[in-house]
Amino acid sequence: MLRLTLAQARAHFGRYLAAMLAVLIAVAFVVATLVLSSTATAGVTNSLAGQYRSTDFVVSDLGDGLQAQRAADAVRSAPGVRAVTTDVSTPVKVTAAGSDKSFGTATSLAADAGLRWQKLSDGRFPNTAGEIAVGSNSDLPVGTRVSVTALGESTGPEAGEATVVGTVDLDGTAQRMDGISVYGTAADIEAWTDGQAAREMRVSGGDREAVAAALPPGATVITGAEKAENISASFLGSSDMLRNVLLAFGALAVVVSGLVIANTFAVLLAARTQELALLRCVGATSDQIRRSVRIESLVVGLLASLAGLATGVALAAAVTEVAGALDVPIPLDNLSVSPGALAVGLLVGIIVTYLAAVAPARAATAVSPLAALTPAEAKPEPVTASRVRRLVGVLGLIGGVAVLTAGVLGKQVLVAAGGALVCFVAVILLCRYIIPPAVAAFGRGLGRVSGPLGELAAGNAGRNPRRTTATATALLIGVTVTATMIVGIATVKASAPSALDEQFPVDVSVDGAPGSALPVTMGERIGGVDRVTAVAELSRGEVSTASGRELTVTGVDPAQAAAALRVPITLPRSGQIVIPPELLQELSARAGESIDVRGAATTRSLTVVEGTEGPPPLMVREDLAAVTANPAADSLWIRIADGLTDDEIATAQREVTALATDIVPTAEIGGAVSMRAALNSVLDTMLMIVVGLLSVAILIAVIGVGNTMALSVIERRRESGLLRSIGVTRAGLRTLLIYEAVLVSVVASVLGVVLGLAFGLAGTASVFGVDDLVLPSLPWPELVATVLVGGIAGVIAALLPARSAAKVAPVEAMAA
Repeated sequence: MLRLTLAQARAHFGRYLAAMLAVLIAVAFVVATLVLSSTATAGVTNSLAGQYRSTDFVVSDLGDGLQAQRAADAVRSAPGVRAVTTDVSTPVKVTAAGSDKSFGTATSLAADAGLRWQKLSDGRFPNTAGEIAVGSNSDLPVGTRVSVTALGESTGPEAGEATVVGTVDLDGTAQRMDGISVYGTAADIEAWTDGQAAREMRVSGGDREAVAAALPPGATVITGAEKAENISASFLGSSDMLRNVLLAFGALAVVVSGLVIANTFAVLLAARTQELALLRCVGATSDQIRRSVRIESLVVGLLASLAGLATGVALAAAVTEVAGALDVPIPLDNLSVSPGALAVGLLVGIIVTYLAAVAPARAATAVSPLAALTPAEAKPEPVTASRVRRLVGVLGLIGGVAVLTAGVLGKQVLVAAGGALVCFVAVILLCRYIIPPAVAAFGRGLGRVSGPLGELAAGNAGRNPRRTTATATALLIGVTVTATMIVGIATVKASAPSALDEQFPVDVSVDGAPGSALPVTMGERIGGVDRVTAVAELSRGEVSTASGRELTVTGVDPAQAAAALRVPITLPRSGQIVIPPELLQELSARAGESIDVRGAATTRSLTVVEGTEGPPPLMVREDLAAVTANPAADSLWIRIADGLTDDEIATAQREVTALATDIVPTAEIGGAVSMRAALNSVLDTMLMIVVGLLSVAILIAVIGVGNTMALSVIERRRESGLLRSIGVTRAGLRTLLIYEAVLVSVVASVLGVVLGLAFGLAGTASVFGVDDLVLPSLPWPELVATVLVGGIAGVIAALLPARSAAKVAPVEAMAA
């Protein structure tokens, strides 16, 4: 039987192409995701390892410059140590005439050539004071005169003046991701920072115990490889999360592939019904037939998975080439193909194919040989299975809607997501009772436009509800998730501004370094920026209550703050302290009571006012200054004019940011404007990724639609011959099958869009609340386009089966 099975597989290889294509796409998707993830990790780690390739040990926590020098001398005399260097580094701002300011890191060059990892692409290394080399990502040519200011130090005459004498090649390294890179002598960097730079010792040779023994207490020793891995983790950060998101879409592609593969094997077995029946008539048992089908599935799964592995690796290689051409910051130069990624892809393809073939294999032997020799007919679902399906589906739908509603009302997005998942599974179970009636209704409308062929297409689509539903489900999954993301992202972008305004009621905020005041004229200068309408100066102070509870209180000028706020909040008057509701409960205080507030200068009794949820405790600036003896402003609230376009708002923010960082290089810029810009960027990127990834699932679903049409052609072979014999032309028969595919695809797409609309709105409401949901923001053009794409996919999928059916002569079809 094994030889017969393999011989049939070789003889009829073409009939497995649809299943193999579905497996290939799913496996390639999974493998490409794993390979790209490991490539990104290895690329960053390897590029950083270049800095530590000749370094055996890295020592940190060295103390000040004198202590670091003593430690280096001690380590240099340790047994086996060949070379020691102390890297001095600091964040810097670099300004060149006629160009914008650049921010990055200045690092000293090792005096020992063996520990100097930098490679020149132009010029030479600096060797005297006032000379620097820059990274190749800086766009500063050799000979450029620049001003280098260590962040945190004063600007002006004390800024370091330097000449660029060399360019360090950073192509393909992670260092180019961290702003401008400046390399100079240790003496220069120490001078720029007044001895306050960060220090790290690199050691070549020796052993860990000997190096550690030579160090002062408190110093930390790790290997160069460990240091590279630590920095790699800080660069990549959320790469695991991104990989998991990509694999989630890979799992979606695998699920859809399973549905398509099962459908494909149903087509294969329907085409071989009489062949299998003859085998049973000449003595083959049901078990042998089932084993032969499973063997075929293993062969198909293995071959398709191997092709998928090659395709996935090739796809990952293509992505790395494109990334290199586009100068993507993450180094993807050397493809990292791990055996684990290949093993996962191979197992996924084989297991999914085998499981998908189990049900068709069982169905192939569910009828007697004589019955199988008769023409193929659609079989209804058993009554018991139908009742169980309906019961489980209805109960799941009711329970899922209840959980989804609870998540929306409680603003619990994870609860809402769980309810949506249960609802979706319930809808899939009930699709057999939803899609065929919908197809029939749509077919009646199509029949009025297209005539009898449209009505006949609707009847054919509903003749086998199980097969039609399985095909529609494959497309339904992809369309539902796509529509959910489209609706969710659109409504989040529309609803987020009001939510951000409540969370960040200030357009732009400027915060100085902790414990240091902003320049007195800074608020006035920023207030003069075009499109800035209000600036409020704030101060912070530490106070305590009579119970000993420490509070960080913000001092405001009520008039200034009211003008600068985008959303009104409760502001204090003289003699009052505004405390947010959650803190009131912790302090066991009530509005209207008096509370003693103690600071470094004095104690004052203030009236408690219940504030708005979110902002910190507030006092009038004069009251806070009297209590803490700290009247200086250390932060600003800035409001930008109303009615501006996104570009005008972004321009105003850039001007404020540039002026603020020029006055105070360490200033932190925040507020709703920056948050909204970051959110929009994230959402736009996510939408592009999601649409691109889900196109894979839809592509696999298209194969499933084609399989349904192929099985429909086989089952209706005599019917097609009869239609041809009574006058239906070849073109008419092709049109009939295309109509049928359009009916199934459009119904699945419409149902997917409806579900995606509901899930997307529910997801946004569970984050922001029903009241903040902005319904006019629904992306109707994109949703309509999704339905049209589904219909077009159905037409494309039906072309080959329709062409095949029209080729058969009427007499030959009637004789089948």
